[in-house]
Amino acid sequence: MVEGDLVLIHGFWSSPRTWDRLVRVARADDEFGGVAIDAFGYESPIGRMPFSPARIPDYDDVAHSLASHLALRDPGRPLVIATHSQGGLILQRYLAWMAHEGRARELAIIRAVVLLACPNEGSEYLGTIRRALGFGRHPQAGQLETLVVDATDARRTFLQAIVNATSLTDHTCPIPAYVYAGRTDNVVTRASAQSVFPRVGTLPGDHFSILDPDLPGSLTYPTLKSIVGKAFTEEPAAASRPEPSPPQFDLRNSRGVQIGDGGVQNNLFLDDDT
Repeated sequence: MVEGDLVLIHGFWSSPRTWDRLVRVARADDEFGGVAIDAFGYESPIGRMPFSPARIPDYDDVAHSLASHLALRDPGRPLVIATHSQGGLILQRYLAWMAHEGRARELAIIRAVVLLACPNEGSEYLGTIRRALGFGRHPQAGQLETLVVDATDARRTFLQAIVNATSLTDHTCPIPAYVYAGRTDNVVTRASAQSVFPRVGTLPGDHFSILDPDLPGSLTYPTLKSIVGKAFTEEPAAASRPEPSPPQFDLRNSRGVQIGDGGVQNNLFLDDDT
């Protein structure tokens, strides 16, 4: 029996309940009995009353909240984080922010991340309808842009500092990222979901049914179980290589501005949404 923690992050116009079916199957699996499952939640436009005194948080707000949430976990237990849709963008913001702040060593507890149907290149489907219906008033939906410059800058930093990192330093932490598209997803295309990540695949289901273990032929739970089992039993990537000299990747964006200076910290992050 493997032991560790699994944190789940939902997407736009959703809630932690989107994971209920997968969690039900996982908790009925004796081999998964040593895994503590936690669905991280954050405010989304769903269920929001008009003229509410509470605002919808933007990606930075949620990413920083995720940092506080994860800081409460037992550092002695390995961690895997799985996301759906926009949740993958939030996770990437958190990881990139931690690396930029020189706190990458704190990420070594994370053994793997799984991105399901994440709009890594932006989601074009329903974008026009969302804006027409006023969804753009919400910070999360309003940040929906396809192939914007800052998204390209952010993806490069995330890939270099986390996904393709070769050692654990103050600014780099190698964490395997498993990235999957939905085979019949008409919201996030395969090209957008897989982007340029090295570990990619396609799973049965559309943008929402990819999370349904009762879907005929569903492979999402077996895939997630395999990744978690491997992550919790093998040597972590962050500890498997000696530490070299400081990283050489460029933290400036394509406009030559140092990421994180002054008021341009968001240049580190993706500005897509779904």
